Formats: sequence, C-alpha cells, structure tokens
Amino acid sequence: MQSLDVKLDLPTLKGIRSLELFSDDQLSNLAQSLTVDVAKSGEQLITAGEVGSYSLYILSGDAISRAIDGVTLKIKSMKDGYLQPIAQLRPSLYDVDAISTVHYLKIGDEVLSELSKALESENPEIKVRFVDRGEKANRLTSELFRDILSGNIRLPTLPDIIVKVQQEFAKEDCDLDRIHNLIQSDPVITAYLLKHANSPLYQGSSPVESLRQVIVRLGMKAVQNHVVIIAATRLFQEKSVGMKKRMRQLWKSSRRVAAFSRVLAVKSGIFDPDSAQMAGLLNDLGVIAILEYAQENSDLYDDENALDQTIDALRPQINSMLLQQWNLGDELVTVGEESRSWFRNNSVSTDLCDLVLIARYHSYLGTEQANQLPLLSKLPAFYKLKLTDFDSQDSMEFMNESQDEVAAIEQMLGSI
Repeated sequence: MQSLDVKLDLPTLKGIRSLELFSDDQLSNLAQSLTVDVAKSGEQLITAGEVGSYSLYILSGDAISRAIDGVTLKIKSMKDGYLQPIAQLRPSLYDVDAISTVHYLKIGDEVLSELSKALESENPEIKVRFVDRGEKANRLTSELFRDILSGNIRLPTLPDIIVKVQQEFAKEDCDLDRIHNLIQSDPVITAYLLKHANSPLYQGSSPVESLRQVIVRLGMKAVQNHVVIIAATRLFQEKSVGMKKRMRQLWKSSRRVAAFSRVLAVKSGIFDPDSAQMAGLLNDLGVIAILEYAQENSDLYDDENALDQTIDALRPQINSMLLQQWNLGDELVTVGEESRSWFRNNSVSTDLCDLVLIARYHSYLGTEQANQLPLLSKLPAFYKLKLTDFDSQDSMEFMNESQDEVAAIEQMLGSI
C-alpha cells in the first residue's frame, strides 16, 4: 500500500454522509490532514483482529470481505449516493482484501470529534489527534478476542420463562391467554409489570390490579419489551461480589441512558417510548459478558485500566453477538454496535441507534466525560431526530427540565 500525494476535493468529502453537516471551509481545513491511500489487487485493507480506531472508505475500486467462518462478500461502499465505512467494528471480525486497484481514505475516530470541539470553541486552528487502539492492547483483550474468533466465548442466556414468553410473542397466532398464563407463572415478572403499569408513565384513570388489566393497558408490544428488560435486569443482579461495584456502575449508566431514551422518544414523537427505553437499557448489555470473562480469567489483566481497555475495545462485538443470540432484531443489534459512534449516519432516515446515541450524549453532561463530547449540533443523529429547537448550549436546560421525569424512570427501573 502507498499514499498518494493528492488532496481531497470537497465533493469527495461531502460524499461521506458523516461530514455533510460541516461547511466548505471546515471541510477544507479537514482535508489538509487527510491523504488518499492506494492498494493493488490482492493487498489487504483490513486484517481480522485489527484494533485501529478509524473508519475506512473506498473511493474507487473493489474489495471483498472474508468472515471468520470463510463466508465472503463483495464490498459495497456506496449507499443512497453516499460513501459508507466498511468493516467498521473494531477489533475487526473480517479480512478485507482489494480485488482491483483500490483508492481509499482512513479517518480516525477522534478526527471529527476534535474538529467539532474546535468549532465549538471557535478556534480556527483545528488540531487533529489520532488514537491507535493497537497501542492499548493487553492480554485480556487478546485472549477474549481469540475466544470470540474461535467461538468459545460464553454469553449470558435468557431465563427459560423469558424464552417461552418471547416464543409465544413470535407466533403469528399470538394469544393473550397463553401469554397471560406464562407470565403469571413468574411472580417477579408479574409484580414488575403491575408496578410499571401503575407508574406515572402511563397515568391511568384508575390503578390496575390484575395481570390481564396490565396487558390491556400497556399493550402486547410494551409487555414484550418489558419482559426483555426484566431479563436484562436479572443479568445485572446475578453477579458475584468481585464485580459488584462494576455492575452497579454499569447498571446506573445503562439505566440513565434508558431514561433519557424514553424522554427523547416522547420529545421527538418518532419512536415508541417503551421500545426506546428498552434499547437504551440494552445498549451496553454485552459488557456483562466481558466482566464475567474477566472474573473467570483474573490472571489475564493486571489492573482496572486493562479491564477498561478491553471493554472499550470489544464492547461493540460482544453487544452484537449477545443481542443477536437473544433474537432481538437488527435494529437493536445496531444499537449495540454503534451507539457510541458519534458521527454514524448510515441512512437519511433516523433509527433507534440515533435516539440512544443522543440519549447517551445527554447522560454524559455534567460528568467528567462531558469534556470529551463533540459539538451536539454537528452530530448527524441530532440533525436527523429534528431536535433543532435546542442546541448544545440548551442541552443543560433540557436536562434540568427533564430531571424529574428522568429520575422517575430511573426509580421505576430500580437499583441493584
């Protein structure tokens, strides 16, 4: 592979959907830090296991991806007239090879964030910083990823009762009586649904007292979502003392993202609040599997920092695998994979991942993580959700206005 001594033109950069919200001057500044690379036929663009933190765009030529099971797929780098990143999960689960001469562009994950923050401070000198996760590799990450590739990773499973309820919901002749009888056999699920149906979130004219009334008030889809939430909550709770602090932190952050997801769903008017709340709660579910693996292989990491690095590196892959195993649908799998990719923009239409991403953004405000946030108004998800009546400066006001509602949702979800 070699680099071409050429500068990118504005039409090319505007062809990357994640950049479409930046002005010509801003893109011209960005172009100065980027170069186009070229690979000949047979050369590898991405290697399975690669951990570099970047997105790769094919500008011309053809490539093929090869999964760990040997399945190959020709790469399509264009969608809806825009360039799309290829094999974006890191560490990569695919080898990607050029099958003709390929011109391609790499953009580090930190580049757009740094650009956005520079714009926010109105600093004309944009400083671009590249972070290579390869430098952060540790034994725990390497061994866990090796087990992912070999299929030896053990993922949390759904309790039998949850599986049966989900199977019943999946039937074409889904029957309320059968679902009622299944749920009623589990007093914990029944109690949770009764508590939720009587919460201020649903504001019924009178309290419900039976499971059948709950199903009528909430609706079948909401009941299905809350059954999954109950299953996830149990996973957070069923942990040993060694990981209790970690699990509490994970639960609190997931619960907060869930609360903001619900509030934003109501504000946007685009999404079902119950589905949004579930997506927010499940967005980091795979971290539970990483914590379990770390506990079972405690000799593989030297300190808490190593565990943090492993979670940061492998969260998307484990999230994806777990949500697929639970058969929760492609949209929730996408949430698990991409809800931390601030500049994701895979289509014109908005999806649950956009909503959860903006919810996560607001959950970080007022914390140390806020210092690393990009400019809200430059996030494609923010633009697609049409939340244009408030910008990043108004977000704190929005948080204050939503504080009671967020707190009520968090209280309803409970603690562990």
